[in-house]
Amino acid sequence: MIAAAEPRLDVEAQRLLHIDTESGALASLRVEGLPGLVRRGDVWVLNDAATLPASLAGRARAREVEIRLVGEKPGGRWRAVLMGEGSWRDDTNRRPPPPRLEVGATIALGQGLAARVTAVDPRSARLLEVEFTPGGDGFWRALYRLGRPIQYSYLRRELRLDEVQTAYAARPWSAELPSAGRPLSHRLLARMRAAGATIVSLTHAASISATGDPALDAALPLPERLDIPEATARAVQRALDEGRRVVAVGTSTTRALEGVARDAGAVVAGERETGLVLGPGTPLQVVDALLTGAHDPASSHYALLGAFAAPALLEAAVARSRAEGFLGHELGDSWLLT
Repeated sequence: MIAAAEPRLDVEAQRLLHIDTESGALASLRVEGLPGLVRRGDVWVLNDAATLPASLAGRARAREVEIRLVGEKPGGRWRAVLMGEGSWRDDTNRRPPPPRLEVGATIALGQGLAARVTAVDPRSARLLEVEFTPGGDGFWRALYRLGRPIQYSYLRRELRLDEVQTAYAARPWSAELPSAGRPLSHRLLARMRAAGATIVSLTHAASISATGDPALDAALPLPERLDIPEATARAVQRALDEGRRVVAVGTSTTRALEGVARDAGAVVAGERETGLVLGPGTPLQVVDALLTGAHDPASSHYALLGAFAAPALLEAAVARSRAEGFLGHELGDSWLLT
């Protein structure tokens, strides 16, 4: 599929492929038709994490570098990926490797902001843990002054931070846009509620999709922070007890719900991390249906869909999407697997 190169103004008009994983039927719709696919009693779960300005330009070892934040850790430290010279217009995998930094090294980010390396991951020298100076409120002010949203080389232009947010974005936790929820406007969510859906949210820190290191890319997604409110845990658990459908908006939401259920034995409230990796053969204890992007087999998220559908059906969905001109990647069209 061709990558969507910029946001579309009318998100509800974008394409939607309904994939029935039991019958194998495929139906082409528009996102505005989602309320017609709601079953009364459904619980739809959103990821309300707002997207951070997670890309910071800097200098280290007398070289130009880029830090991409991966996620915040307890104590105010951050997991981050270091990139070599280049810009968002350069393919991530073709940028030169960054300088090797040891614990204690400093990355200057401008206007008084600096990052000190506190740990180097044994899997890749570019995966770091860093501590920022200044910290606290000073860090957040500097981040929003200097940072930019992570960009992709297939884009037609650089995206603004407000263009990589969902309509219901709340806490700034995500390194990249939780893109499955991008077409869900407040108007569309109201229509879905009127059709009988209960809509709840959790917060899951969606991580980065590419690092420039093939070995590290193979380990993605890294463990991610999540927080499930009490009301969401109750609504989901009640739906499970009563045999009603739980629909996850995005693979990040799926990871949160399934990761908690695997670790705690039930969907419980609270903040934690999950390292769950979805893929073919992953047993699903919570989620019955998934709203996600239209994923090309070359994309990093495609393998995750194997937890929901057989390979032949996913191949048929890809063929149908290509034939009908669906657009892929973060700003692309949508699939609903039920």
